[in-house]
Amino acid sequence: MTTRYRATAHREGRWWSIEIPDADAVTQARRVADIEWMARECVALTLDVPETDVLIDVEFALPDDARAEWETSRQLAEHARQDAAEAARLARNVVARMRADGYTYAEVASVLGLSAQRIHQLTKAS
Repeated sequence: MTTRYRATAHREGRWWSIEIPDADAVTQARRVADIEWMARECVALTLDVPETDVLIDVEFALPDDARAEWETSRQLAEHARQDAAEAARLARNVVARMRADGYTYAEVASVLGLSAQRIHQLTKAS
C-alpha cells in the first residue's frame, strides 16, 4: 500500500534540511534534485517499508521576508493577468464597435495606433 508523506525542505548553509513530520524523520540533501528521493529513502528506512510504498510531496520553506515578497509578487502577477484580460476585452469591443460603424480595418488601425494585422486579430478574437 502506497502512503503519501509531506517533506518540508529548507536551506541550511550548503545543504538542504528535510523534515518529514508524519514519519518523525529528518534527513538532508546536497542538491534540490536529491530532496525527494532522500526523503523517500529516509521514510522507508525509518518506518521499515519498501521505498516503492512511499510517495513524497516536497514543500519548500522560504525565509519569512522572502515568502512575504513572493506571495505579494504572485498576487500582483494575478492582478496584472486579470487587468490584461480586461484590457484585451475592451480593445476587442472598441474594434468591433468601430467595424460595425463602417470603419475599414486600415481606418481602425490608424485611429487606434495599431497595425491592420492587430486589428484583424482583435476582430477574429471577438
